[in-house]
Amino acid sequence: MKSVRVGMLLVAVAVFAALPAFAQTKGKIAVGAQVSKRASTGPEAHGHLGLGLLWRVGHSKTGFGWDWGLNWYSADIDRSIGGIMTELGELNVKPILGGYGYTHVIGRTAISAKAFAGYGFSSATMTPSAGDAYRDRLGARSITIDASNAFVMKPEVSVWQDLSEKIGLQASFGYMVARPHVAIRSTLGQDKRRVNADMLMFKVGMVYSIF
Repeated sequence: MKSVRVGMLLVAVAVFAALPAFAQTKGKIAVGAQVSKRASTGPEAHGHLGLGLLWRVGHSKTGFGWDWGLNWYSADIDRSIGGIMTELGELNVKPILGGYGYTHVIGRTAISAKAFAGYGFSSATMTPSAGDAYRDRLGARSITIDASNAFVMKPEVSVWQDLSEKIGLQASFGYMVARPHVAIRSTLGQDKRRVNADMLMFKVGMVYSIF
């Protein structure tokens, strides 16, 4: 809940920081970087800070419209092995998203509320300590891990603030819904479970117009 309150506060600050009567940046393509804070809502997954690429193509206009995005992320996952909760490994989810929503432009600020859906390509890697736990506690051998792909959804509110003709600032707050299966295979058989990899996502980034 603390992450939710912080995210909403920072988005609100970005909205009300807008100065009136100033045009959006003149460039057509802008690139930069963003920092993301992810907080898991499931009992087995754990989000963390991340750094990623941010881009902007064209300019926002008031009205309804389509959008798309790549919202790749990773999460640490736990699992009970021999009755002891153990850090199992890392789950990577790479969604390809399409969405629809409404954008309102006020001076140099564009505020959007959109709903996205798509397909997430998933993979998983196991920690050495988890492999040791399967061998020592359960006597398992030939241990492998994999994750299934899954359909994903994400409602999101975002704000673009043009700081100058070349520089733009973005803040967004969304909720990713993703429930892939993670399977452990060994000489003992298969242990396949659905993982709640839902994430509250807050992102802040900056771009610079190059064209």
